[in-house]
Amino acid sequence: MSRHIAPGIAPVVAALPAGAAAPLSAMHLAAFPEDPWDAAALEQILALSGGFAYLAWQEGAPAGFILARDLGGEVEILSLGVLPDWRRRGIGRALLDSAVAEAERRRAGSLVLEVASENAPARELYAASGFVQVGRRPHYYRRADGRVDGLILRRAVAGEAP
Repeated sequence: MSRHIAPGIAPVVAALPAGAAAPLSAMHLAAFPEDPWDAAALEQILALSGGFAYLAWQEGAPAGFILARDLGGEVEILSLGVLPDWRRRGIGRALLDSAVAEAERRRAGSLVLEVASENAPARELYAASGFVQVGRRPHYYRRADGRVDGLILRRAVAGEAP
């Protein structure tokens, strides 16, 4: 089922509630079926020092998520996923904007992330938000038919030097 967001209506983005690892694991599986993170891995990620996460909601249900970590001067986006029925509707952008705003609040100089080289929609989203490629990790992501490179992307936070 394809869903559309009415013009001018943004997703509701809220901090991830406590105890969210199990439902987040199901969302991660839906967003990344070839390389999902299980609930135990997500519990560890959510417990990391400096970690923060947001959920995007539409029609009373979670539609996407972003997990990030403040590394002290730089924020690393660990995972950003949008459920298939909600893709290409502005949810990824809303989540990314939330992480950028949080990085600004934390006075981080930049954000960094890795994306699969084959993931054109995500690469377009990141490029539109000012991310540029600064590195490559060969054969980083597992796929059913082998491995693909991971691209390391970075962007400066507004008001900070690149």
